[in-house]
Amino acid sequence: MPSLTDGRADALYTAITPERRHLLDFSSPVLTTGGGLFVRAPNPTPESLAALSGKVVVTPRAGPLAAFIQKTAPDVKLVVTADYEESLVRIVRGEADAAALNFQAGARIAARLYPGQVTVPRNMFIQTPQAVGVIKGQGLKFIAQLDVGLAAIRADGTWQQINDRWIGH
Repeated sequence: MPSLTDGRADALYTAITPERRHLLDFSSPVLTTGGGLFVRAPNPTPESLAALSGKVVVTPRAGPLAAFIQKTAPDVKLVVTADYEESLVRIVRGEADAAALNFQAGARIAARLYPGQVTVPRNMFIQTPQAVGVIKGQGLKFIAQLDVGLAAIRADGTWQQINDRWIGH
C-alpha cells in the first residue's frame, strides 16, 4: 500500500476489504483465497473456528487471520507466530491444535516441509476475493481494460487452465 500511495506503483494486487474499498477502486476479482485450518495428520480438519474453542491455534502475525480470529472466535487460544514455518512446526510437534494459514500458501508450504504430516483443509473458514486496486478515482481506464482482459480469458477457457495449473481447483 505505501508503494501505491507514494507513487512508486500504479496498482496493487490485494484483498478486497471494506476498509480498502474506501481507498481503492478494484478490478473484478482475480482469485478467491482465504484462511484454512491445518492440523497434524491424520487428524481431520475442524469444521469451524468454533470447534477449536479452548484450543491453541497458531497463525502468522502478517495477514488478516489473527485479527479475524480474535474478533470472531474469542474462545480460541490464539498464538501469533513469526511465519508459516513456525506455525506448521508447532502443529507437527503437537504444540498447537491447529494453524490458521492462507489456504493455498499453507498447502504448498506444508507439502514441501512436512509431506504427509499435515492435514490440508478442504474448505476455507474465511474467503477473501483478491483483485487489482488503484487509488480511488485514478487508474479507472486501466481497471476497465484489465476487466475486459479477464472476461476474455474466462470466456475462452484460458482462465480455467491457469487456475487448474497453479491453484488446483
